[in-house]
Amino acid sequence: MKIVADENIPLVQELFGSLGDVVVLPGRQISAADVRDAEVLLVRSVTQVNRELLEASSVKFVGTCTIGTDHLDQNYLNSSGITYSSAPGCNAKGVVQYVFAALAQLQRLDTQLKIGIVGCGNVGGRLYLALKKAGHTCVCYDPFLSKQDIEDIGEWNDLFDCDVVCTHTPLTIDGPYPTHHMMSTDFFQQMKPGALLLNAGRGAAIDNQALLHYLRGGNTNDLRIVLDVWEPEPNLDTALLEFVSLGSPHIAGYSYEGRTNGSLMIYEALSRWLGLPDSDTDETIVKAKAKTYGEPIALKADSLREAILKTYPILEDDINLRAVKNSLSKEFDLLRKNYPQRREFSHYTILDPATELVSQYQALGFNVQMTA
Repeated sequence: MKIVADENIPLVQELFGSLGDVVVLPGRQISAADVRDAEVLLVRSVTQVNRELLEASSVKFVGTCTIGTDHLDQNYLNSSGITYSSAPGCNAKGVVQYVFAALAQLQRLDTQLKIGIVGCGNVGGRLYLALKKAGHTCVCYDPFLSKQDIEDIGEWNDLFDCDVVCTHTPLTIDGPYPTHHMMSTDFFQQMKPGALLLNAGRGAAIDNQALLHYLRGGNTNDLRIVLDVWEPEPNLDTALLEFVSLGSPHIAGYSYEGRTNGSLMIYEALSRWLGLPDSDTDETIVKAKAKTYGEPIALKADSLREAILKTYPILEDDINLRAVKNSLSKEFDLLRKNYPQRREFSHYTILDPATELVSQYQALGFNVQMTA
């Protein structure tokens, strides 16, 4: 069985090599010719999987090692009898780490600040739980949920009273609540003075050209911006980069655990499709998990901010992105491909923390150990 896979999928040979012959390629360059004689296609979000790519192929299973599916033409896959699977929630903790690192870097960890979350699925829902446990006041906007699902569900206009608004929606262009360009000039103008808008979901949820125009000409409420996702990628408008407080190349969920979780979940899905035994007894996946997670690292920190930024110095991502701004269309994917290993909060044990900080450390997922 031939398997064509994005070269950036972690453990791709260790996992999928046991199931077939794996050919790895740059995800954005995978073509119809590449998959013509393949039975399985494994991708990340940069590969558009549609009729043009697959019609002349032998592909019967598509796995995307990501939480999103907007790059999959699901209508075509369904009509063609092609099985597909995604990895919902695989990198949720990595994105939560990204948000807390951005808040820490920009001095926004004060629990008196009200934080709005747009989209409360796997990622936004996990962020909400972490923020609440850490003592923050939250407002959640998700028209598909109710107060029975999330206690702090609110209305769209409630976001304008927030000090921080984080966006974690999928990208949709139809249905009752499309997210494409859901935030544009009118939204920016109504945000609270000095507020922070953070997007770690899908770039086009925010109208990037409208945002650039607003920041250039009429940013009367001193709006601050953090963007991990852009419109379009990789050919983002570098002029916008000059106006954001922190920028990064679509790596919010690129924690080591988050990326590998996606591989593990798709390996399990493909194994089920092939009728193989449960992963609990699969030696390949047991070894892969052991290789992935390892032992926790001990960490000393005098504050929550210090602990967060020791595990993830987010400013380095911003510096690296700006360093290649003159050739970003070429360098954007290379920054992702060569992204340094970033371990999630759960990989660290805080030694002898101040008693009043223990609950906040644990809310974020840190281990805590008293040695005295």
